[in-house]
Amino acid sequence: MKTYTTLDAIGDMFVIYGIVIVISMLVAVVIRGIVWALSRQAAQVEAKAPAKPAPAVQPALAGIPQEHLAVIAAAVAAMMGAHRIVRIEAASRGFGWTAEARTVHHTSHAPRAPRAPH
Repeated sequence: MKTYTTLDAIGDMFVIYGIVIVISMLVAVVIRGIVWALSRQAAQVEAKAPAKPAPAVQPALAGIPQEHLAVIAAAVAAMMGAHRIVRIEAASRGFGWTAEARTVHHTSHAPRAPRAPH
């Protein structure tokens, strides 16, 4: 009866790693093919669809009146010069409390100096 040696185990590991590499490469090729097919399909749909003209003025979002947007844009232009407002949204709680919790959590992992015996 033959015993299973360390050399046999190392050989089996290389075979398993090789199989995993081949399978992952095949999966990558399949994903690449799917992405290629979907991008071609999207390009064909875009080519067939007529181009829509862009609206001259974008409507107010989230219930913000157009007058308020105009005042905000004028204030930004007066204070900072020519800028473009990218997004206006209602004030919310913000991320201050999550940043505080993250800081407390991360500092809890910091090593502490050993206490001196009393």
